[in-house]
Amino acid sequence: MPPELYSARERESCLEPLVRRLLGRRRPGETLIVGIQGGQGTGKTTLAGYLAGRLEEEGRSVVSFSIDDFYAGWDERHRLAAAHPGNPFYRLPRGMPGTHRTGELLAALRCLKAGRDVDLPVFDKAARGGEGDLAGETVSVRGRRDFVLFEGWCVGIREASTEELAAAVRRHRLPPLPEGFEAVLARIGPYRAAWGKLDLLVMLRPDSPGLHEAWRLQQERELFSARGSGLSDEKVREMVRLFLPFTCLCYDMLKPDFLIRIDRVHRCYRG
Repeated sequence: MPPELYSARERESCLEPLVRRLLGRRRPGETLIVGIQGGQGTGKTTLAGYLAGRLEEEGRSVVSFSIDDFYAGWDERHRLAAAHPGNPFYRLPRGMPGTHRTGELLAALRCLKAGRDVDLPVFDKAARGGEGDLAGETVSVRGRRDFVLFEGWCVGIREASTEELAAAVRRHRLPPLPEGFEAVLARIGPYRAAWGKLDLLVMLRPDSPGLHEAWRLQQERELFSARGSGLSDEKVREMVRLFLPFTCLCYDMLKPDFLIRIDRVHRCYRG
């Protein structure tokens, strides 16, 4: 990962302290699983790439992947949407709790923690007109890795009550919750076992929730430019609006081991 993706100040104040923390936490002969959580557009994949490069420079072996690669297939996600007719959260093509293969995710994390061979899935976000589908390929991991970097917007998300979600909406001055949010809360539970495999949690948190939309729009336009397909701006805005209550719930409820704040021009600094 080219260091110029981050300024010298960002590397000195945030990234190198995190690298030192990771190196200090791992014990010989073990695999340290590091969760990277942050809302849409915060730079989770970029951070994972940087950390992987730095850890490899230090002589450590690393595998990095996203919870996005454990999305259910197109057919399964459409069956989920059909089971919740009219629910705006499940009209989204992907992303909400319930749209991932949590059993396969847990099995993969167990294999990685134990140093066993595993084939990690690949999800093609550009397939099906931007709704995404399973790709016909995998990433083979053979033998133990020193570090596993596992990123996603909902990594670590906890079960919460209606009152706790409503409190997060008020605290962050978000629009009123659309109907149907209870179905999302009810589908968080199956993720708990996977979060139990995390040894350390890193959070990327923007200075304002409103920054997520601009960053997510930029990501989707870059995907469209590279692949020729992707979500429309309207769909991206709707997606961000529906994600934000649960993203802010993560920001409020999770206690990260390492917090990185992101300012409006996407510079990181210690939280």
